[in-house]
Amino acid sequence: MRHGRVVFVAAVVLAGVTGCANRPNNLETYYQKPESSPTASASAPAPASPPARVQASVPAQADAVAQQVTDAVLTQSDLAREGVRPATDRAANGACFNAVPAGDPRGASWRYSSGSTLTQQVTGYLDKLATDVLGQVQCEGQKLTLTLPQGATAERGWCQNSTCTVLLATGHVLSGLQVNATSSSRAADAVKALAPIAAGKLPSN
Repeated sequence: MRHGRVVFVAAVVLAGVTGCANRPNNLETYYQKPESSPTASASAPAPASPPARVQASVPAQADAVAQQVTDAVLTQSDLAREGVRPATDRAANGACFNAVPAGDPRGASWRYSSGSTLTQQVTGYLDKLATDVLGQVQCEGQKLTLTLPQGATAERGWCQNSTCTVLLATGHVLSGLQVNATSSSRAADAVKALAPIAAGKLPSN
């Protein structure tokens, strides 16, 4: 007798569960769902996120390169002996500045009392070295030979008409100097004199 009673209770419970299955909005049916279902097990796993330290390193490196670019820009005190003053407008880019691959450029423009202009363009690259970028730059005109200034890993220079340009590379920073003067020789002398000053502001290796 006791055995038959147990069977009856079990049947009632089973019937109750079956009846709830036809009620999609009944919360009890969600509580009674198995932890895993064939649909869930067949779905592809979500892609794993990169480690937090890798994600954090990218903006940190970007900030570091941006600061190096800012530090490499010449100031009034850097050029105190050159007899220049800040220009009210930026001189037009010569062919060499236009040939420099895009990056994060910053800089300034200056004017000599003679009317000659000095323009600096500093560019930072997050995913490549500035020496590799410099090796790809091809400028028209005559190559300008100068001694590699201290602080720079590599340099290249060109003169076209009365405009001379020097590019200095170290780390992820490329610093460019462009002088436009009344003659090519004056522009060359000026940019050669400025190269050691600009190289001294590049990031140390």
